[in-house]
Amino acid sequence: MHDDQLREQFTTWAQPLQAARPPALPVLRRRARRRTAVRGVAVSALAVLGAAAVIAVSGHPRAGRAHSVTPTVHGVPRYAVVLQHGGQDAAVLDMATGKVLGRVTMPGARADFEWVAAAADDRTFVLAGQAQSLGVRFSVLHLGASGKPGRLAWLNVPPLRDAQVYGMALTADASKLAVAWQNYPTGPVISRISVTTLATGATRTWSSAHGSAGAVSWAGDRILAFTWQDVDHQALSGVRLLDTGAAGTSPLASRLLVPASARVDHLSSPGNPVVTQDGSSLFATMAFGTRTAIVRFSARTGEFQEVLVPPIRSGPNPGYCGVLWTDPRGRHLLAQCGPFQASVEGNLPTRVHLHQFFPVSLVGFANTFAW
Repeated sequence: MHDDQLREQFTTWAQPLQAARPPALPVLRRRARRRTAVRGVAVSALAVLGAAAVIAVSGHPRAGRAHSVTPTVHGVPRYAVVLQHGGQDAAVLDMATGKVLGRVTMPGARADFEWVAAAADDRTFVLAGQAQSLGVRFSVLHLGASGKPGRLAWLNVPPLRDAQVYGMALTADASKLAVAWQNYPTGPVISRISVTTLATGATRTWSSAHGSAGAVSWAGDRILAFTWQDVDHQALSGVRLLDTGAAGTSPLASRLLVPASARVDHLSSPGNPVVTQDGSSLFATMAFGTRTAIVRFSARTGEFQEVLVPPIRSGPNPGYCGVLWTDPRGRHLLAQCGPFQASVEGNLPTRVHLHQFFPVSLVGFANTFAW
């Protein structure tokens, strides 16, 4: 068996690990706080994150260093919200300058933010936070015309008790919030996708005791893309599209758009989906041995269209691989794959430096950054 075949086989064997649940959230919090204590004061780390938001076209230097600014990539959102230090506070960043415009703190004893999602207006952000009571609550943050953060306001979204969030997405018009989550630590584990209409608080939930949902992404305000992993029934696993206006109470009422068994040349194991607002394209990662690529599929047919970022080895410090942001039609996107960060216009990637290395996280990458 050749080396490439061996790598592909090991990738296949490792697929069940993708569905493994991380440690209970209190354990993760304790670990995060210990790491924070070692790393030093929050202001130092915040300066690094502030530099991260300056999107400059350049060679890709080592992450964490300061760099001279070269012409910026245009057409991306102006502001971003970053969670840091285990989510104890959130920073609002100016994308053009990297300046920190303000910070907000999750109210409550030993309270942390867990996730953040953004609307298309670049002024509306929804944050999920968990206090000592272990209940996840949701709040909205509005930015002023200059990007200054206002006060957090609680949303009329049912709190999640004894739960861990595995994905969260806000529709472009900020009308609906989708959350992929599981209960822990007692009783049978049930994976759920909840969609709440924010104006009324009306919530609909799809649930299953078999499999795990994550990485939710909206096309319009009705179709929801997500990953589904079922180690007992691999034929059901893959990237799915859920029509939230149709009948059904199971995540498997959705359509399997790209099966987990899909292969493109030597690429396999599709994951980390991001669907465009207009519902035309879906971006996903695929593996080639120890390398990972970013590919485009038709969100209407599931047909493979092109490889946007060729297979890249993650290196000794593996990073997240996937699309970080896309415009409504998928014509311009920003992506990272391991150490490689790119601005993609059409199908042409240009290497850029975001001044922030997005690491792999047990509880999702997207809970740290939204724009």
